[in-house]
Amino acid sequence: MPHQTDRILDTRRNMVRKNLVRRLAWVASIAALTTLGLVGTAEANDAGSSLPTATHWYMTPNPGNDCALNIRSSASTSGTIVTHLSSCSQGAWCWYQTSDCGSTVTGGSYTCNYADGSSGLHSNVWVRVADKNGRLAYVARWCGFAQQL
Repeated sequence: MPHQTDRILDTRRNMVRKNLVRRLAWVASIAALTTLGLVGTAEANDAGSSLPTATHWYMTPNPGNDCALNIRSSASTSGTIVTHLSSCSQGAWCWYQTSDCGSTVTGGSYTCNYADGSSGLHSNVWVRVADKNGRLAYVARWCGFAQQL
């Protein structure tokens, strides 16, 4: 009998641990989304911040593109510019939180211009990001790059 009782107790402990881990993960997710904001643009963490910060994936402007990046309402250069980033320390929150901002969209063609004004890479690949109001928006994939901020 003691052996069976030990197994029952171990099973109950494991269930309690699993539930606790799930609850802690849920609370941590809600806290991060509440304090840091679910979507929008973010600046790189400053050293003086006293709050613990979670890192998220952002699409940031490419330094070769003069640290400029347009966030558009559709995957086309004819889409309305909803936000313009002009600093390499800011980014648009990746709609899909992966190292490459997730799957891409084939849309209208664009050309990334270099800081010296010359034409750069020509493509039609776009990335899904969130605008500052949390709505789906798009960024020219090769005019920026994904990084954690």
